[in-house]
Amino acid sequence: MTLHFNTQNSQSKCNWVMRSLQRGWTAPGHHFWGFIQDNQTQMKQLSAQGIDWYFWDMPYYGRWHKETTQDYYWRVSKNSVHYRKTQDYPSDRFARWNVTPREYTRGTKILVCPSSETMTRYVTGAGVEMWLTMTLGALSRLTDRPIEVRRKPRANGTSGPAAATIPFEEQAQDTHCVITCISLAAIDAQLMGIPTICHPASFAADISSTSLEDIENPRCIDRQQWFNNLAYSQFTQDEIAQGLAQEILDA
Repeated sequence: MTLHFNTQNSQSKCNWVMRSLQRGWTAPGHHFWGFIQDNQTQMKQLSAQGIDWYFWDMPYYGRWHKETTQDYYWRVSKNSVHYRKTQDYPSDRFARWNVTPREYTRGTKILVCPSSETMTRYVTGAGVEMWLTMTLGALSRLTDRPIEVRRKPRANGTSGPAAATIPFEEQAQDTHCVITCISLAAIDAQLMGIPTICHPASFAADISSTSLEDIENPRCIDRQQWFNNLAYSQFTQDEIAQGLAQEILDA
């Protein structure tokens, strides 16, 4: 097992996870946190060599922030940067999220949520501005609905919900469809009962449309199994240290 620590910041979230892995992971493979340092290059090299690697990052639900004292999660995927379905799991871990997904509703506007620059380039080979220009251009030909853009919130050296001046749930009111490349906004939308359109490589592709041509009738299917599976792809630090993450991922 090879753990890729953050060598620039010993107290980073990356190293919290790596230290848990030292206690609760024994199988071979490389473990990375996000797109720091030269992780992208190493992951591509390992894939070419057929060597297993694991990608850890912020969770799909139960996100850490400095004010919380409750358990929080870290997501993990094997040989990819996001969840990909390998099997169907029971509902017990999703039940611990203590959230009930709303039924699908029909709103008015379209909310476009670009992913981060690094993730967009990793998935599409193009930057956020190019992705956004192409997406908005296509939508202008396909629909007359009002369109809003919500960029990934960033402030005071952090990003994500804690940095947002307007909460996602507030801005997403009266939304017909959320469009993103591979942003975690897709799960927020699905929890609110808003259909999503995303990139085929997205963790949400199993329950979303993947073509803008579907904008007027985006995919709406039973999401329960997808939620169950996502809950089985993220773990607390104690669960990692106790070996549960390895037990589930390498079953």
